[in-house]
Amino acid sequence: MRSIAPTILVLAAAAKQYALAQAEGSQQQLSCASADVDSCNVPWPGGLFVFRQRFEPDVGGDFGSWGIDGLEVLDCVTHVPHNTSAYAPTYSHEQIGSFCLKSRLFNGEEGFNIAEGEWAQGEVGEGVEEVWERTWNTAGRFISTFNHKCFKRAAPGNGVPEFFVTLSKLHKTLTTAQLLSEADITPSDDTTYSLNELTSALSTGDYKPYVSCDNATLSSVHWPLLVRGKFDSGSFEAATFYEGVSNCPNEGIIYPPSTTLPKPTEVAEWDILRRPPPRPITLSHDESRMYYKKQSDKHDPQAKLGLFKDYEEGKEEEKEERAMRQFGRDEL
Repeated sequence: MRSIAPTILVLAAAAKQYALAQAEGSQQQLSCASADVDSCNVPWPGGLFVFRQRFEPDVGGDFGSWGIDGLEVLDCVTHVPHNTSAYAPTYSHEQIGSFCLKSRLFNGEEGFNIAEGEWAQGEVGEGVEEVWERTWNTAGRFISTFNHKCFKRAAPGNGVPEFFVTLSKLHKTLTTAQLLSEADITPSDDTTYSLNELTSALSTGDYKPYVSCDNATLSSVHWPLLVRGKFDSGSFEAATFYEGVSNCPNEGIIYPPSTTLPKPTEVAEWDILRRPPPRPITLSHDESRMYYKKQSDKHDPQAKLGLFKDYEEGKEEEKEERAMRQFGRDEL
């Protein structure tokens, strides 16, 4: 009979390894929970994150689209932007695109294009590539777990693909459009909403985001977050201690519909423009002097002489009429 002892040993070893992995995951510290952490395993001191999504009414159909707008890295203690201690270098958008395309995390060019399509367009004429460059240089490189010392093999571009893939995962998890729609809050040109209605619709569990407006028009949603473990491999949780301040009015907030005109469904047919026939040329406003040139006049010398004779006689008559008007005789 074949012994089953080796199989039992293999299964026991696998179970032990799984248990150790689970224990390691449960022991991962939450960012901003303590200063006594390894900054390669937990972001510190910039461990408070605000993930932004921005609404674009003219993208994605009649109901617009919510796209990634960026990330803020805040100090755990002061809650101000953590932008003084950089752990990675700045990169141009060409370099960032190259790092991401070469990474297996994007699964090739198709996955890279899908990830780019999840971002909102730049508000100042920037392309998505420039937005990625600005986001990495103002946020990504200030996350301590992307320090080159934290990688087994330090190489240019460490952390760049991981950073943008993580933002893509957050965008898929924080379904702003769906949460608003489930609360019957949709883009409309004749309905406005209160600040309380918007925040209540977006609040789910411990997540309590705050919204921003452009005057009275809904513009973006901000999600305060913490991460348990590394930024790119840990799990995100709501930062319940951080309350952002909305600049929206309490009432009358506009959730704008698309302003793009729909494409015409039928092709208009236009009548062909035809030039009207030429009008006869007149020498004066006197219809009696209207001249129509005859075809026979072209080669008839007598007709030509008669024409000049009539013209000279007409001139003489005009001279006599002017003289009579100027020097009229006194009949008396």
